[in-house]
Amino acid sequence: MKRLNGLLTLAAIISAGLLSSCEEERAGNLNISTQMTRSSTAIMQTGSPMLVFNSGYVVVREVVFDGDMADGRTISITEEKITTIDMVTGVANPPFLMDIPAGTYTSVNLGIEIQDETDRPSVVAEGVFTNAAGVATPVRFEFNSGEVFEANSDEPVTLSAATPATAKITFDPHVWFSTITAAQLNNAVRTNGVIIVSETRNTGIFNIVADRLDDATDAEFR
Repeated sequence: MKRLNGLLTLAAIISAGLLSSCEEERAGNLNISTQMTRSSTAIMQTGSPMLVFNSGYVVVREVVFDGDMADGRTISITEEKITTIDMVTGVANPPFLMDIPAGTYTSVNLGIEIQDETDRPSVVAEGVFTNAAGVATPVRFEFNSGEVFEANSDEPVTLSAATPATAKITFDPHVWFSTITAAQLNNAVRTNGVIIVSETRNTGIFNIVADRLDDATDAEFR
């Protein structure tokens, strides 16, 4: 996964708790970090027009954790809860809590499922398009699909209250829109002065961007 300069960072904490069994076990910390970036390599096809995204949110509905412990146990935990993660404040509302036994894991996989099939888009990115004449127009990208983003680790991962692990999903709307030309945005339909790119508005642009979202969104577990 290539490294990108971070613009906005949001984090949902899957935090420490206690597991009840025959023997009480302190749970480990696991952070889900979803980062919205601006890639220095994703320049639009024309020189002066610019498209810059600076806000948005992601709605998460389910997180699945799988991993093998040193004692031979395989831990598989699914937590279902709808939470909205704000890209500006980094606050998950409501907070996302998940109990995972502390320990060292191999073959770790984390699946993060995005909410879908509601009237509210599951992923929204908002920004501004400035054309060659210097005219600025708000842009809103709306995506509503139950995508599952997976983060894996080839190295052992230790979870504890003192040593949290992080699963990071990188969203880069500048990469998603990098093949969209200034002419396409200039000609896009405005809704109350806003270029809305969704399944029902400016669908030609949406189909291109949605395909790139699926292909270019990276996940990393460490």
